Amino acid sequence: MPHNQRRAISFGLGRGARRLVTCSVCLRVRDGATWIETEEAIRRLRTFERDNVVRLAGGLCERCETELWLRRQSRPEELAA
Repeated sequence: MPHNQRRAISFGLGRGARRLVTCSVCLRVRDGATWIETEEAIRRLRTFERDNVVRLAGGLCERCETELWLRRQSRPEELAA
């Protein structure tokens, strides 16, 4: 199929679909009060067994938030935007 005629794949996002918060930087998933690696979240939450696709919501874990803050404090002149 030519690249200009690609079709979108429709996934079921039924009502009440669970929403997982993922860190936009490191992609870890929040599980309660802790952040776990993506692979562990898939295994633990068994997302591959669900009829509906799991919805993702972006977030920022404490580790990445701290690293970004430290980076901005150490080199503010290098920030582009």
